[in-house]
Amino acid sequence: MFGVAQYIRETRPWLIQFNERSAMEGSPSWINSWKGDGLITRVATPEIREAIRNRSVPVVDLNEQLGGMGIPMITNDHAAVGRMGANHLLDRGFQRFAFLGFTGHTYSDGRRDAFVQTAEAKGYPCMVFPDHEVKVDQLHTGIWQTETDEIAKWVASLPKPIGIMACTDLRGVQLLNACRQANVAVPEQAAVVAVGADDVSCQFADPPLSSIVLNGWKMGYEAAALLDRMMQGHHTMPMPEILIPPMDIFVRRSSDVTAIDDPLVARALHFIRENVRNGINVENVLLYLGVSRSTLQKHFRASVGKSIHDVLTEARFASVKELLVETPLSIADISERCGFQHPEYMSSALKKHTGWSPARYREQYGRQDQRFHL
Repeated sequence: MFGVAQYIRETRPWLIQFNERSAMEGSPSWINSWKGDGLITRVATPEIREAIRNRSVPVVDLNEQLGGMGIPMITNDHAAVGRMGANHLLDRGFQRFAFLGFTGHTYSDGRRDAFVQTAEAKGYPCMVFPDHEVKVDQLHTGIWQTETDEIAKWVASLPKPIGIMACTDLRGVQLLNACRQANVAVPEQAAVVAVGADDVSCQFADPPLSSIVLNGWKMGYEAAALLDRMMQGHHTMPMPEILIPPMDIFVRRSSDVTAIDDPLVARALHFIRENVRNGINVENVLLYLGVSRSTLQKHFRASVGKSIHDVLTEARFASVKELLVETPLSIADISERCGFQHPEYMSSALKKHTGWSPARYREQYGRQDQRFHL
């Protein structure tokens, strides 16, 4: 709720009653006698939905599991999330795709549909795990722990190599466990990307899990701004649904691979991944491979549709972002490690590439204990 707090600091003081509770708990006892002016909530059960509807105060909803509550909603742009996941795997050269979600949930179905459509628009097949509709209460009783055997059989049956997207980080961790159980190598046979960028889940997964970063701060800020307008009498019809796009993707080892049939390009990409923090340039790649620039360019254009310089630049920026987020290294140290001659040039190039300065990128995405080590 940092976004809510930021909005309050920027505008006017609010008296906040914060009630932290499980999403599956029933309607709170205080709700019927509460005298507040507005409510930001995460509607998760029909009981809470009806209790809220009976209140004559403005309400903004942040819950995405049920959808269609008939009240204003701030929600992640799930189609954009699905497209980002598909494009991440497409950029790595995959031509086979699969999706693992929770059928019947708005967020999962939206991500699935966009993921499938993006892959199929490129002419590539996309398989979907054939699960049954999952009830909300099942998500909170550990259903992901009971399906691993089924997922392992499914993963083993998929054609390889394949790029797989999981609808959440927890689903992604379950998928990695299933791959290990099925003796499917990650990322060489199955590259995995998930959603949520939970530090604990992603970094302690085996291998570390790539994940799409959702903009929770923006959701909270927009929820507070919308509620403020409603409390001042600025009601909007029809009920708005504000979509918040994902911020970025943290690439970790679960998808840090390229599905390439051309052995020369595959060797080049492996060399770049292994040495991107050693200040390498195109000449180093050519020397390692023992080929001419024109030969390598021809192979890269045919296999990945990009120049060797473009691929090396993307790898540098991916490394810069990872170091900004996951280490307290200074900007100068990161610049040197990633092959930029001057920190000022790296900062300017990163802002042009992503729209963010290094300091701002770390502030938004980095762990709390690293945000002041610039």
